[in-house]
Amino acid sequence: MSEYKTHNIMKYLVLLITVVSFGLFGCNRQAKPIEYGKQACDYCRMSIVDERYAAQLVSCKGKTYSFDAIECMINYKHEHTEEWQQVLVTDYNRPKKLIPAEVCWIVRSANLPSPMGMYLTALPNKVAADELKGEDGTVYTYPEIEQSINILPAL
Repeated sequence: MSEYKTHNIMKYLVLLITVVSFGLFGCNRQAKPIEYGKQACDYCRMSIVDERYAAQLVSCKGKTYSFDAIECMINYKHEHTEEWQQVLVTDYNRPKKLIPAEVCWIVRSANLPSPMGMYLTALPNKVAADELKGEDGTVYTYPEIEQSINILPAL
């Protein structure tokens, strides 16, 4: 192979690697710290104050939306057709710690009032959820809550 062809192949290979790298890593699609007490919920406009119940969406374009409760985030998702890179909820046992909603467990208990009154509390695993639910609580997966948010029975 001639030196000219090798040089052109290398040039295109470097260009391809650069384009792929930019596509994979170029956009900042990370959660942003929630400014408790200063930031308003992107759904209900109330101040986000309780560090145990906040939630956040990160769009595929890298924009973040913060919420004061899981139910605000779910309602916002139902009203917007945007694609989401990340869907995050706060681990109740570790305030301010956002975890992926898709794998968390939600406790619904009258003993755990969330900011918007639907009594939804997120935990990272079923063991923690079962420990927190108490006698009157119910444990759900996040997808179950997301599907039934508008038909949950009153507590």
